[in-house]
Amino acid sequence: MFENLGWIVEAQIKDGRRDDFKGIVEEIVAATRAEGGTLNYQYYVSDDGAVLVYERFANVDSAHIHITNWDRFADRWLEAAPATRMVYLGNIPQEIQDRHAAISPMVYKLFDGFAR
Repeated sequence: MFENLGWIVEAQIKDGRRDDFKGIVEEIVAATRAEGGTLNYQYYVSDDGAVLVYERFANVDSAHIHITNWDRFADRWLEAAPATRMVYLGNIPQEIQDRHAAISPMVYKLFDGFAR
């Protein structure tokens, strides 16, 4: 199969915190852009402040680098937009799952498909 792995994080921006959240996101996107192994890091936000973040990494090492980087922003990010759900996409190693244990992600393992 493929070595890349990823996840989706959902959150809800608190009332009056949209601008704060946007500033935090701009910082973390800039920092994440420098992590060579992050393949996708995309934020989507609805008009009512629901957030969906799609993250995909070249391999497990790249995912660890990103999580370590994200930890620097986590408190401010979660204060402005608490996470409501996390979904793993693929076979996520236990050591990655352990780093997200507080969020209790749902695990979806690859059933079929392809990557280009």
